[in-house]
Amino acid sequence: MDCKGGETLIFRRIGGLLEGRETDIIYIERIMEKTPVSRMNLCFITVLAVAAVAIAGAVSASPGIAGADVLKIPVEARGWGIGQAFGVVGDDSGAMMYNPAGMCLSSEREVRFTHLGMLEGTYHESLLASHPLGRWGTGGVMFIYRGVPEIDNGSFATDLPSHAYDTVLGGYLSFRFSHLMPGVRVTSPLSFGLGIKRVSMTMGYTSGPAKDLYQASVIAVDWGFLLQLDPFRVSLSGRNFGGGYSFAGGANEPLPQTLNAALGVIPFEDSGNFFIFAVENSSFVGVSSTDQVAGKTVTARESLSTIAFGAEYWRLKKMGVRLGYMSPWGPEKSTYQNAKGLSVGASIRIFSDWLTYQFDLAYHPYSLGASRQDAFSLSLGVRF
Repeated sequence: MDCKGGETLIFRRIGGLLEGRETDIIYIERIMEKTPVSRMNLCFITVLAVAAVAIAGAVSASPGIAGADVLKIPVEARGWGIGQAFGVVGDDSGAMMYNPAGMCLSSEREVRFTHLGMLEGTYHESLLASHPLGRWGTGGVMFIYRGVPEIDNGSFATDLPSHAYDTVLGGYLSFRFSHLMPGVRVTSPLSFGLGIKRVSMTMGYTSGPAKDLYQASVIAVDWGFLLQLDPFRVSLSGRNFGGGYSFAGGANEPLPQTLNAALGVIPFEDSGNFFIFAVENSSFVGVSSTDQVAGKTVTARESLSTIAFGAEYWRLKKMGVRLGYMSPWGPEKSTYQNAKGLSVGASIRIFSDWLTYQFDLAYHPYSLGASRQDAFSLSLGVRF
């Protein structure tokens, strides 16, 4: 069923009866106010879409400044499959990794586990959970673990074998503005999300005294806006905003503060099928460090920008496929050329009486600096 103009579009899916009694009640109601795209709305979309590009272009560059590598890797299979152009696509707990404003688009509780396997034994795990809070939107929690296997320095090295691991623990809230106003029935096209997370990093030797263990932690903030103007979606979000961190006696390392602007177009959507095309720009902002060189204060800044294109298609809300492409641009594009490449992904949903299972798989290239790796990620989600 499709409506035009200012009419309201409602999709409902209600489970049936089995052996004379109601055993499956899956009720999904989605209300979208069809808003005509006026000239003013188009101007607003354009301003948001180029905001991150303009800020990034004004920053001088120096590679390798940002620390906290665990924050540079969104551990979410759907996002990787679409080339990380996920800011306007994420509509479940996975939105916490890209744009937390999208988390409130789902009316179901969800728990999602993701594994990201990379070469040389490095692995990343994430556990996400979201819960609708009625008028107050949707709340969510995030836990990420990144482990690096033991590094053997060899029999001729003076250092002992060492290892490192990082953790991220955060809480998120996402809501549509109309949900905060009692008696308002029209669903606002504007959503907002905010998250606070604690990032902890540990390095040390696998043998030797306990004093050889080094730890650092920092608090960071994620935020995002999502605007839906049928058939467009536009988002502006920021990740990892906060102060730097340092290990005992070490230099201060800034967080990979990232500003993202995305635009999506939905050519068609009905009760069973959904297709979206998205483009997203991500740029480091305010990533700098200061050192003393020959008695003078020298400030170095890192400017990493990527442009991503992606498409996602769902058939009967049960099977999904996605394709993406990501490429670096700007002053440091030559340093991160290995990040360029295609990514692919697929999903399947299995419905039971009380639960909905979702399996997401993605293949994608990944790069930190000049080292390129081909990686797979797998997400397992349960909705109820």
